[in-house]
Amino acid sequence: MSKRHLTMLGVLPFIVFSTTGCQVSKIETNANIDQWYDKSTGEINIDEEVEIEWWTWGGQAANEIFTNIAKTFSTKVCPNIKVKYSNFPSSSYLNTLANSSNHLPDLFFMPDTDFYEYAFNGVVWDFSKYLTSEELSDVWEAGYERYMYNPQTKIVGNTEGAGLYALPKDISTFSLCYNENLMKESCTNLGLDYTEIRNEYLNDKKPISWEKFIELGLKIKPYLDQKGNKFFLSHYELNAALFSNNADFFSDDGRESRIEEPQFAGALDFMHSLAHEYGLMAGASGSNTTTGYNSFVGKNSVFSFFGPWDCEVFWGVTSTEEAKDFTVKMVPVPYGPGADGVYNTADDGMSTAQIGSAGYCISNKTSTTNLQRAAALKFCKWLTISEDAQRQLYQMGTQLPNLISMKDEYIQFGQGMVTTYSGKKIPVNPSNLGAFIDVVDGSSETDRITGRAKPETRILTNEFKTDWSRVVTQTRFWADEDMTGARLVEAYKDILQSRINDSNAKLGR
Repeated sequence: MSKRHLTMLGVLPFIVFSTTGCQVSKIETNANIDQWYDKSTGEINIDEEVEIEWWTWGGQAANEIFTNIAKTFSTKVCPNIKVKYSNFPSSSYLNTLANSSNHLPDLFFMPDTDFYEYAFNGVVWDFSKYLTSEELSDVWEAGYERYMYNPQTKIVGNTEGAGLYALPKDISTFSLCYNENLMKESCTNLGLDYTEIRNEYLNDKKPISWEKFIELGLKIKPYLDQKGNKFFLSHYELNAALFSNNADFFSDDGRESRIEEPQFAGALDFMHSLAHEYGLMAGASGSNTTTGYNSFVGKNSVFSFFGPWDCEVFWGVTSTEEAKDFTVKMVPVPYGPGADGVYNTADDGMSTAQIGSAGYCISNKTSTTNLQRAAALKFCKWLTISEDAQRQLYQMGTQLPNLISMKDEYIQFGQGMVTTYSGKKIPVNPSNLGAFIDVVDGSSETDRITGRAKPETRILTNEFKTDWSRVVTQTRFWADEDMTGARLVEAYKDILQSRINDSNAKLGR
């Protein structure tokens, strides 16, 4: 899946933005589209014909979906704008983008994890003065604020003087799910009442603790062991464990390390125990997203992690493959006991899933003309803030709506049917799409469900994650049953601090 592979990429230093070729594309210092922009309405009016390049990443399903959306725009919305669409494998997308610095596409996907560095280097365009407050009023703040940047203070986020350098393609949660068929089968064969299990452990509005999650796993593990090579859990997402235990790699502003706080090691110990102490997941899978996804799709694990973009494959709405033949249900990620390791105290964690995003950035290089910028922004606005485009995209299972006003429509859609590529009507799967909205919609004292942006969004470059993966391997964290979170932190802390120091120095902190 697209975003799964992107999480595994290392970050290319910006020296990769080379100057090969006959013409060197430079940073545009006077980018404006005043000629085509109506300040009173926010409309972009283009009479001449113009072609723009648009790049995304993803598999064949994503390629079909975005090919169709581009065709809709160019034929039904704005025939004067021709969209030349290209889709790239997620595993090579960022490399391809970085190596195309002399001729960046006019409009392109930008993962929120890499936005900071692109904005810092000035290669993406600030188009904030070409959006009205009304146009942004219905967009999730957590979606567009991560693409705001102040070049004077070098701070990402909605601060005074910050510009807007992208509109969100989506805001996507990555939360816990389970194979309902395999869960029911396990309960039946073990003499457990599925309804009772569901009510106690699987309420999509009431998170459970790590202790309760392990308790559920041990209840159904005997049947999975009998079946052979089946596990309670495919893998566990690192950010879900950290965030739900009040832990993170960095402070909110990215200036300082937080990994030596006890709740960080506590989250690692929880994940490690799932494999080694309790045998609830394959030790080798650990936090490997792609391996875990394949295990879940192969019906070899009950629980896994699932995002709105996974629906495009599970629904079988494109020619790539048939819809999946098992039912998925969403539940909140479990929460941890916090720094003191004791539940029902003030520092308990909250169910906090990872919230990721891709943004639509527009090139600020001289290879893109102002007319192309105007056309790219018109297309970008239509993609992100028009109900027609958002409805087409969420009904193809590639995202949840960017527009807050469409959240109830999206939740209701989960109770209906979708049409597969072959024309068959099947139920929406998972049907409880509201679980995604609960994460994005924040939290309250009653629901205790929320989300948090990835740590990568809080630091200038992402080499720290490559370092992390290397240290996890070197310390044999997943292979050694005696390994602890504290020992992993000890092996990594100085490396992380060095990366933070480099980032702070570049940012003039």
